[in-house]
Amino acid sequence: MAYGTEEKQRFIELRAKGYSFDKISEETGISKPTLLKFQAELKTQVQEQQYFEMENIINLYSIQRRNRFEAMSRLLSRALQEVRNIAESQALETMPVEKLLQLVLTLEKRLAIDTEKELLAVPGDSTSRLIEIMNSDYLETV
Repeated sequence: MAYGTEEKQRFIELRAKGYSFDKISEETGISKPTLLKFQAELKTQVQEQQYFEMENIINLYSIQRRNRFEAMSRLLSRALQEVRNIAESQALETMPVEKLLQLVLTLEKRLAIDTEKELLAVPGDSTSRLIEIMNSDYLETV
């Protein structure tokens, strides 16, 4: 039996999604020996389609990751604003000395961690070496 482009395109799509020959045979009604011939004939097209399948997955993951990052950033921003509001409205004089000292030490540690991080440098950028030099000069002055 001769198979047309529709059957071959369906084979490419299913194979690119990782379907086994048995599963493709079950879904399309095409015999496994014929599918093996398709594989030899259409290997390049299957590989190209696999690439596009992976690209779609990567893009989907990146979008989800970006959305999570945006949501967490908004939440963090709101939480920090609330901490600012509380810090401005509460009198620290009522806090026991031990707790006040612990707060100071914790905040100093956090500030030290935040200020020792490098500034952003984009690898491969033509100006990346200049940015690295500027970063090191900046960090030495801090």
